[in-house]
Amino acid sequence: MPTLLSIPAELRNHIYSYLFSPFNNREPVEDGSYAYDFSQSLALLRVNRQIYLESRKVFHQLNTFVKISTPWQQAKYHVALDGQVDILDDTFRAARFQMHSLSIDINAIYPSHETPEDPQPMFSFIILTETGDLERFCLSWFYSSVTMPYLNPHLVLNLGLRDPYISTSPFQIAGEPHLSKQKQLQLLQPFGQIKNLREFHINGNIAVFPSIRKALKAEMEIPLDPPEKCLEKGTALKDLGNEALMAGKYNEAIKFYNKAFHAIHIIIDARTRKVYGDPFFDKVILTPGPFKDQHAGQARILLRVRLVANTVLAYLKLHDYDMALLTGMRTIRLMRASIGVDEDNGALDSAMEALSGFIGSGEMGKIYFRTAMAYKALNRRMEAQKLLSVASVYLPNDKTVKNELVAATAQRA
Repeated sequence: MPTLLSIPAELRNHIYSYLFSPFNNREPVEDGSYAYDFSQSLALLRVNRQIYLESRKVFHQLNTFVKISTPWQQAKYHVALDGQVDILDDTFRAARFQMHSLSIDINAIYPSHETPEDPQPMFSFIILTETGDLERFCLSWFYSSVTMPYLNPHLVLNLGLRDPYISTSPFQIAGEPHLSKQKQLQLLQPFGQIKNLREFHINGNIAVFPSIRKALKAEMEIPLDPPEKCLEKGTALKDLGNEALMAGKYNEAIKFYNKAFHAIHIIIDARTRKVYGDPFFDKVILTPGPFKDQHAGQARILLRVRLVANTVLAYLKLHDYDMALLTGMRTIRLMRASIGVDEDNGALDSAMEALSGFIGSGEMGKIYFRTAMAYKALNRRMEAQKLLSVASVYLPNDKTVKNELVAATAQRA
């Protein structure tokens, strides 16, 4: 009977690759995240020395671990919930973990009168690179800094590169600690979007390729686009979406609208929406351009409601009434909550629900109307009539809205 060592080395490597792939060592959790457990696969390392040496090399090729340490215990919850970063381990074992290729130490420099008397303990957690979690971690940090502009100027970031294959082996391995240029790029490039740090250092037992260090430094020094540039990009993408919509390319239009949201720091991911950077847009634009002398936050709100209205229309054209409802009602619930009205049922008096003087009243009317049309298509006439009543307040001269409201009222009579 053949044994593992009796088959060709190439086939053994295929077996190792299957067993050690991070995607084969995780299970989905109810909240959409993943829980990792390599314990069964790693049992292979205990068979004998030859299999240990062969399979361990494959394991490190497929799994690049990152160890993150901060003095804030709640940081792991923030990156897991808001950043959608899967954490492999956040227990006491994480502090002793030695199989990582990158260490990320984040600390803060406080004003002298706020400096803690005793050294702060560091809390560590472990993530993987191959699953996209390092990129999501850096993206989460980026949006935190956009939402809290005062954050990064107080932070010190130390990155440490290391070679766990050599440094943690119980057996003598020839050669110096090494990480390939491609691996270094994979580990360091995501930090280019982290701006305005108090201090930034790269250390560890691996020499960073000069070209990577130079490119990373240059990327980190590129300032964020100011609010007016974000609004201009978002508007241009909206216009491209409108062109696609008029041409009957509805899916393409939705992609452009989502990119426009992204340009103004609103992330649309399938059925979820996350809004970042409200303080970033809280300013009057003084530079020449289409938004000069406008409040960036108000201009952003107007662009948002236009994008929502057009996205709902695109879903209606696709007969995707579920997504039309989700997109429209998400904004309607937000508007209702802002005036203290029941988010699901709205106000008893439609005139009370319609925000008089709202800068995007016409677009809000379209959102109410188009969402009502999605309800109508699903034969949910009561919900449709409620929204049509509000739409008629926002759009008092729109004959289509009037006719639909009359028809909906008659059908319920």
